[in-house]
Amino acid sequence: MTDWLILAGYLVIAVTAMSIDGIGRAHAEDARLEAFVAEDRRSAVVEPDAVERLGPVELGCLISSGPSSAKQGVVGRLVADGALRRLPPDGPGPQRWVARGRLPEDADDFERELWTAAAQSRAHSVGRRGHYLWDLPDPVGLARAAEARLISEDYARQPGELLPGGGGDGDGDGGQRHRGRWSTAAAAVAVPVVTLLLLDHAWVRAVLALLIGAFTLDAASNPSDSILPRRLPARTAKGELVLHMARERFADLNPATRPASEAYDARTVRMAVALFGSAVLERIDDRILADWDQPTVHLDGPGAD
Repeated sequence: MTDWLILAGYLVIAVTAMSIDGIGRAHAEDARLEAFVAEDRRSAVVEPDAVERLGPVELGCLISSGPSSAKQGVVGRLVADGALRRLPPDGPGPQRWVARGRLPEDADDFERELWTAAAQSRAHSVGRRGHYLWDLPDPVGLARAAEARLISEDYARQPGELLPGGGGDGDGDGGQRHRGRWSTAAAAVAVPVVTLLLLDHAWVRAVLALLIGAFTLDAASNPSDSILPRRLPARTAKGELVLHMARERFADLNPATRPASEAYDARTVRMAVALFGSAVLERIDDRILADWDQPTVHLDGPGAD
């Protein structure tokens, strides 16, 4: 019984030592990540015209990632311009929207695509009047091009990019920094434990203690960070700086501080949505967000027009 207690005690020592080393490694990686981000911020430089060069699509991708922000901005702009309107609630097709009037002359390719999809002629061709917002095209290609540009110009990083300079190759201070001192000490304790068990003719328990010591030593000497990956922020310090500049430059578009009586100009709606989110849409037409997400119950039941 005493031999089993010795083995169990050694197992507790080994597991505790590896846990303490794991916490130490995690703190070391967190500190390295903070130092990397701080250095990135110190060295970040943004050109004065960067906000104008990027535009609302790129800035929206920096904040929210994906095509949703770009589509909301376009829908908000077209509604503010009177080029997209909701059908009357008592008419056919609840929650449907339709293109009206003329497309703005300065419309880009995606605005033209979305307006065309919502046009009356397109709606009649499918046997219905108007379109649901979730059925209108998504700017997937536009968002991907914007994300690629942000990465190429160092405003954003590749998704899931890991903190460089880990100890996996043993170079520099990585391997030394992640050496498990407590695990090394626990592995050394295996020598007297195995000796004691052998003297007591507890062969099986001695072998188990030796295996525990070998595993603990391997965990202590393994400099790999594969179990503790630290991923870099999606935005670089340059991306954070350009967003700060944009929000300062267009602070008057922030719905949190903009007077409720002051309407949004159609030309600035896309930038307002990109920088300050979907709350801008509530100030243009609160039915946009109410109709945005596809319901779980299909609206076009039997007899729907």
